[in-house]
Amino acid sequence: MNKFLNPFRYIAGGKSLLAGIVVLLLTAITGYFSHTHFPDLISIKLSPAFPLWYFVAQVFTNWLVISVVLYLLALIFSSSSVRMVDIFGTQALARAPYFLAAVTGFFSVMHKFGRYILYTRFHQGEPIDLTSTDVVLVVFLMILSLFLSIWTIILMYNAFRVSANVKGGKAVPLFIVAVIISTVATLFLSRYYLSLVTR
Repeated sequence: MNKFLNPFRYIAGGKSLLAGIVVLLLTAITGYFSHTHFPDLISIKLSPAFPLWYFVAQVFTNWLVISVVLYLLALIFSSSSVRMVDIFGTQALARAPYFLAAVTGFFSVMHKFGRYILYTRFHQGEPIDLTSTDVVLVVFLMILSLFLSIWTIILMYNAFRVSANVKGGKAVPLFIVAVIISTVATLFLSRYYLSLVTR
């Protein structure tokens, strides 16, 4: 369980950075094919058929923004030396659960549910009927996505705490501040990317 929630005592530095970049690329490519994107630091949503660069830019922006913010906070508040490669590497690896989140987009029922919501709530598109099996699968995938988001946040926090050598009493508020700043920044940047692909 410890390795499941905090693998960063066993892998850090260049190894975590290399592994994390591979995971980020796989997440972006999988999201491209499954039409799943990450419009801010935490969110998981279905998307139209956007170009590959949009998914790559989004995934890497989410990683880079939180890494930069956490690194700056670590430099200011950590009492020990902090290596950039540790912060950036472990934060990249911490986003591994989102690869699984991108895979959930391959389930056609999620796109069917999206069309169902568009028709019933906004009167757009064609009528869609959902079977009881569809509803059960949608609920399961939504719960799974929530679990993956929570898991990612826990991994991000533990990655920061270990890499910055910051204790819990200080780590928690610093991490919360970093998440708030990064969520706003990544949402703004994601909307900019969206404006480029919808011109």
